[in-house]
Amino acid sequence: MPLPPVRAVSLCVAAALAFIAAQARADAASSAVRVNLESVDSLDIKRAQADDAASFASAERMEGSLADELELIGNAEVRRGGAVFTADRITYRHDTDEVTGKGNARISRAGASFSGPSMRFRITSREGSMDEAEWEYAPRNVRGCAKNIRFLSGNRTTFEDVSFTTCKRDDDSWFISMNDLEIDEYDLTASGTGAVLHFQNVPIFASPWFAFPISNQRRSGFLTPTYGMSSTRGVDISIPYYFNIAPNYDYTLTPRVMTKRGVMLGNEARFKYDAFNAQVNLDYLPSDRTTKENRWSTRIQADYQRDKLGANIDYNRVSDDDFITDFSGNIRESSESVLPQDYSLTWTDTYWNSLLRVTKNQTLKIDGGTTVVPYERVPQMVLNAYNSDFHGFEFTTTVDATRFTHPTRLDGTRVVLEQSASYPLRGAGWFIVPKAQIQGAWYQLNNLSRDHQYTDKSPSFVVPTFTLDSGLVFERDSHFFGREAYQTLEPRIYYAYTPYRDQSDIPIFDTTVSDLSFASLFTPNLYAGYDRVSEANQLTTVISSRWIDKTSGLELFRASVGQRQYFSDQNVRFLNTTEEANYFGNKDTPQSNVRSDLLASVGARLTQSLTASASAQYSSSLNRMMNVKTGLVWQPKRRSTIGVFYRYNYSAGSVTDSTYDDNIKQVDFSVQWPITERLYGLLRYNYSLYQKKPIELIGGFEYLHDCWTLRFAAQRYTTASNEQESNFFLQLELNGLGSIGINPISELRRNIRGYQTTGPLPTTADPYDYYE
Repeated sequence: MPLPPVRAVSLCVAAALAFIAAQARADAASSAVRVNLESVDSLDIKRAQADDAASFASAERMEGSLADELELIGNAEVRRGGAVFTADRITYRHDTDEVTGKGNARISRAGASFSGPSMRFRITSREGSMDEAEWEYAPRNVRGCAKNIRFLSGNRTTFEDVSFTTCKRDDDSWFISMNDLEIDEYDLTASGTGAVLHFQNVPIFASPWFAFPISNQRRSGFLTPTYGMSSTRGVDISIPYYFNIAPNYDYTLTPRVMTKRGVMLGNEARFKYDAFNAQVNLDYLPSDRTTKENRWSTRIQADYQRDKLGANIDYNRVSDDDFITDFSGNIRESSESVLPQDYSLTWTDTYWNSLLRVTKNQTLKIDGGTTVVPYERVPQMVLNAYNSDFHGFEFTTTVDATRFTHPTRLDGTRVVLEQSASYPLRGAGWFIVPKAQIQGAWYQLNNLSRDHQYTDKSPSFVVPTFTLDSGLVFERDSHFFGREAYQTLEPRIYYAYTPYRDQSDIPIFDTTVSDLSFASLFTPNLYAGYDRVSEANQLTTVISSRWIDKTSGLELFRASVGQRQYFSDQNVRFLNTTEEANYFGNKDTPQSNVRSDLLASVGARLTQSLTASASAQYSSSLNRMMNVKTGLVWQPKRRSTIGVFYRYNYSAGSVTDSTYDDNIKQVDFSVQWPITERLYGLLRYNYSLYQKKPIELIGGFEYLHDCWTLRFAAQRYTTASNEQESNFFLQLELNGLGSIGINPISELRRNIRGYQTTGPLPTTADPYDYYE
């Protein structure tokens, strides 16, 4: 059967070109024919260079000579080395290796395409030009147009009177126009002059000169400015400049202009080596317009890790107590009152590790609040050893020697030795873990005059603990509202015995009362730390049940209930003296009840998009709820979520329910919901029923276009000093380019559970993703 004329001509030309290339190589080769085979893991487009690859041509009609000039007429196409040239009519000259196209000319290579009425291109040298061109770079979804495009020496491309955007065709919602643009594929940079950013046909930003990288490699230059507004700082504008000093270290200088405060200079230096990396931040505000003082903050973070040796530094300090409150942007940062200054050295081996640490701090005095000044460790030395299987036994050893200092309270040195041994027994649906532990603590106290109720300079105690942990897991086939599922029943029993040891002559250095939770139910000690070991003769029982979908493995429902039974009173007090009671705020809770509070939790996936959860802590001795947390989240589709939450906490040590620090009664509502197809409403409202006022409120909107997103949010919250702070966020995000303004996404994600935004564009592409 004869071939169609076009295909026949194409095959003949391709065969002829291949024969000429093969004949030339055969003349230059020796008479001996060698075949070299090479194994590769993947195809590499760079292996086929334009100067040694075969050429393929096709057209409706061909005229001329292969050795001189070849005319391709009608749907003409030439391919070589990953590049494709198409036009209504193409002329190829063999001596110059030049392709000239007229009518619907198009050049495509490496994901980039250029279209215009005509083109001229030398394939080997990759030089050419195209007038009145439209261009597109598919991997970054960028398109544009230019009066003239010149391809120079293969690695450089210049554009004259150019504009570009990431919007779809016939949509110029935003674009950047430039007098000229040069892209250097060797240096992976782009530079130009006369850039103007247009949004909705309104110029909003201009720069006489600019340069930016076209890869993930770092380059020196201005970063995207940010701006916002705050009730304490006024208009807030930051213009960062990035210095790419070397591949392993850089520096960013950020002038920050605040109309109510002045100009703050932000400095960030980063260092990275094989085993060491560090970051140094320093913010300095000369002569604050409000306080009339110089204000600053610094943070130094460093990590070193080589083989088994490690080191870490985390140093934080500010000029005054109000610095964080005045210059932070959210409620979490504004509530920080203790800034750590930690230095540590570690050694890690197979069965043991050691730590040498110095822990100091800067404690901030916040107006309207009470801050407990913690002890400083100067220094702390720790040795841990662990063997998970020594003839079936599990051994754990801890030696801790720490010197504690405090500016106003008694201090001293504490040495702790803790040794435990267990023999775990486990089966397919059961486990039994008997464990024995002994703990000793020896003290050398100083400055006893600061607390006259302590008289012994060298108190100590040694106390053993015996525990038995056991559990069963039952499983059966079941159904959950018509869905096939596995149902489990998981009872667990935990017994602990610790004899009473008098600890009334031992101060509190770094120990606290543990919050009651399902995790703490399976620990023998009511306290967290080495300064107190509670008396224990108690039995914990917990029973859990779960429904698990057979098909997907999703947990459809879970419920747990547990309680601890006491067989003897708790005689070990947490606080021994009046000074300690004043220091810790009367948080002494010796246990004399028959049983602990009852804990219960439940969680359910009611539908594919609706989930509910609840947990409660009930005190039978006080006959009241101590802690309640409930939540209901509905997320029917992407970027659509509604959450309703309730939080309640009662502190038995508080005098009245108005002690806000310990008692909480709050309702919380959050939503991200489409108002129209592109407009989304955003809201988070956290209201205190005790204080009868909002704790935190953030609201705004998000407009999602195909190629840009506009976000606005207003936030108001109560700081740790019981003052109201307001922040305003406005961000214009241009897809594929960057954003302008202050990014509110981190605040929205923290405040709105399940918040989602548009995904980022891919930064890399496979060479064959856009092959034509």
